[in-house]
Amino acid sequence: MTPKGKHPPRRPPSGLFNRLLDSLKDLFTLVLDQERRIVYASSSFLEHFGLEWQQVSGQPCVKLGSPFTGTAGEEMGFCPLDLGPYFSVHHFLTREADNQKFVYKGVFYHLAHDAEGTWTVCTFRDVTHMFNLESQVRHLDELERQLVQAAMDGIIVNDMLGNILIFNEGAARILGYRPGEVIGVLKVNHLYPGKLAHEIKQLIYSPANGGVGILENYETEARHQDGTLVPIWLSARILRENGLEVGIVGYFRDLRERKRLEEELLRHERLVTLGRMVSHISHEIKNPLATIGGFAQQCERQEDLPEATRHKIKIIHEEVQRLEKFLTDLGSFTRTAPTLKNPGDILALIQEVAAFMEAGFKERGVVFELQTSEKIPQFAFDPGQMRQVFINLFKNALEAMPHGGVLTVSAAVREDQLVLALADTGLGIAPEQLKSLFTPFFSTKEGGTGLGLTICRGLIDQHQGEIDIASEVDRGTTCTIRLPLKPF
Repeated sequence: MTPKGKHPPRRPPSGLFNRLLDSLKDLFTLVLDQERRIVYASSSFLEHFGLEWQQVSGQPCVKLGSPFTGTAGEEMGFCPLDLGPYFSVHHFLTREADNQKFVYKGVFYHLAHDAEGTWTVCTFRDVTHMFNLESQVRHLDELERQLVQAAMDGIIVNDMLGNILIFNEGAARILGYRPGEVIGVLKVNHLYPGKLAHEIKQLIYSPANGGVGILENYETEARHQDGTLVPIWLSARILRENGLEVGIVGYFRDLRERKRLEEELLRHERLVTLGRMVSHISHEIKNPLATIGGFAQQCERQEDLPEATRHKIKIIHEEVQRLEKFLTDLGSFTRTAPTLKNPGDILALIQEVAAFMEAGFKERGVVFELQTSEKIPQFAFDPGQMRQVFINLFKNALEAMPHGGVLTVSAAVREDQLVLALADTGLGIAPEQLKSLFTPFFSTKEGGTGLGLTICRGLIDQHQGEIDIASEVDRGTTCTIRLPLKPF
């Protein structure tokens, strides 16, 4: 018998474990015996729900009433629903008190068997604050969310562990990922090459870039989904909540178009400078070259010259001719005539150039093929300039196939563009040389001027078109030209 004025002990916890549970002020614990009578209630449980131990000790849990409402709207008490033999049951419960709405996470599970039977442990945690914060995040103002998604700039938010939480449409457009491929899947360092993400984080914490926690207008690179690097202009901020750092937001702008325009402007400035220089050099060199070439021809015609001397004079004459051709190429490069477009048949022009170079094809053992599976409409282009483009490209293909091969030109219409692909089966070009092919005076051929492809690109640019080259060593090279099919 329990002495009068005394209450049954709270079991099964005792001693240190009892004190430990009582010390957990944010966790409310109830222990039931096999008949669901209350054998233990933590002091935090009693205090939070306004109960006294004398009221609940030894009482069936159903006697405590139904203070909660479940997620489906049903009334629920402190008693757990049927439990599985091994797994706990989790519920989110709501309760109204003092004109406030509280949210709890309830966990019900069996304690291990012992000599006295199986105990059922019920724990309740007040998650109202967390739930309200999550609700605020879920119910962000619609206009704000639309602004984030509609922004032309990329916006990425990550937590302090680097997990990506927000990845807007601007970021998707710049980096090539769909938001679903990134959010909750990738860490932010995956979007930067090497250790760049770590270096950027150090800059954010440095006071030298706008203040601690701020990075302003920093030019760097991000990694596209296809592995290429995209130049970007990055600004970033540390996100704080109640004084704690909770994440980092980054705003970045695609600099590819600006870089292209800068390179185009730099190329134009170089061409202007080169044009002035070429004009002066040509004036100073042409007359002496003509004199040297004339005298070399006269000497070469003498009948009593030793053979060794005649050979040397022949070399002088050939070198003079090479220099004169170089000066002519320079003139073509720096003094491009205005583009005069007329409606014409581009395939007929290609066949005309191929017929003009037929002797060279036969001499090298090169087979020429023109392929198209559709009718190519006439459109406006400058036949003289396009003839020069095809002659230069055909010559390059011939020189790349010293032991014969196939030169194939295919034509197709893609939306409002004509796409021409000139493919050879030649020696190919090393990867490290590809990026410099359109640079003036860069050549992969011995004795080349390095102006042919640069001239071709200039002429294609004047037609508002594009030209690019792909190549594999010992597999061949493909030059692709895209021209707008503008009406007459």
